[in-house]
Amino acid sequence: MMEFELQIIRWLQSLRNGFLDTMFEFFTMFGEELMVIAILGGIYWCVNKKVGERLGITVFISLGFNSLLKIIFMRLRPFMVDESIVNLRPETSGGYSMPSGHAQSASTVFFGVYQFFKKKSLLIIAIIITTLVAISRMYIGVHYLSDVIVGSLLGIIITYLMYRLIGKKEDLSVIYKFILVLSLMTLVGFFIYNIVLLNEVTFDSYQFYFNTEALAKMLGTLVGFVIGIKIEKKYVNFANHTNLLKNTIRFILGIGIIFVTRLALKELFHLIVNPENLVDDQMFASILASFLDFLRYVIMVVVGLGFYPMLFKKIKI
Repeated sequence: MMEFELQIIRWLQSLRNGFLDTMFEFFTMFGEELMVIAILGGIYWCVNKKVGERLGITVFISLGFNSLLKIIFMRLRPFMVDESIVNLRPETSGGYSMPSGHAQSASTVFFGVYQFFKKKSLLIIAIIITTLVAISRMYIGVHYLSDVIVGSLLGIIITYLMYRLIGKKEDLSVIYKFILVLSLMTLVGFFIYNIVLLNEVTFDSYQFYFNTEALAKMLGTLVGFVIGIKIEKKYVNFANHTNLLKNTIRFILGIGIIFVTRLALKELFHLIVNPENLVDDQMFASILASFLDFLRYVIMVVVGLGFYPMLFKKIKI
């Protein structure tokens, strides 16, 4: 099966030219963090807060599950097992391969938008975008066919199930408490598991960080989401409006604040411990590096959902 999947990737990459490289690198961005934040933030801040909240928790649960499955399968990426395959986006291809995070992200977000707004045009867009993201991940050399199929299907299934569970439910506080406790327990348990797994003659610090980084970030996102929503409901309670200019300012300012927060915290935390500088037998440093990734995403999401709405409500945009 793997050889057949490698042949598909080799064939796709045999078609490479400047136009296709640019096109597929563009489409792969529809499954990346920037696009997810832009869509969720735009809906939450500017369109429909209730839908944005429910779509957000759906997406973050889906991506948390994706990160957990990657560690369970531990499948190496195509370019790692076949030197003839080129990785066209090394900056976004860390971690393991199965299932595809980009494909699952795209299917969860775009099919989620369709589920919550129920417009046929959104369904068509969801099918097209998810398909193009899936193909792009193979063309770029970072995923197998089975990776993108599983990721895409998981996104659709989780979206459907979450919509049935929370789509029309008004009070999500019990669900949020469960998510908060489960996320923290999973983080601690997963850290302990990897400490035991990798602590042989010398502790494999880099492998610990490699194994835990993605899941730590996604669990941080879930924890940050629950805290941010709680802050907004208790202290802000902003309202959506239809003023196009104010919504445009609200959206652009929000995206800017989130990414400045993300980059500033990354630089700050790298002064404490830089994952790229980890060497063997640095157990504390590797645990701290992964925990700081968790904390960075907690803060980033809390800022976007809880504290930023305080700002735009105060300045009346």
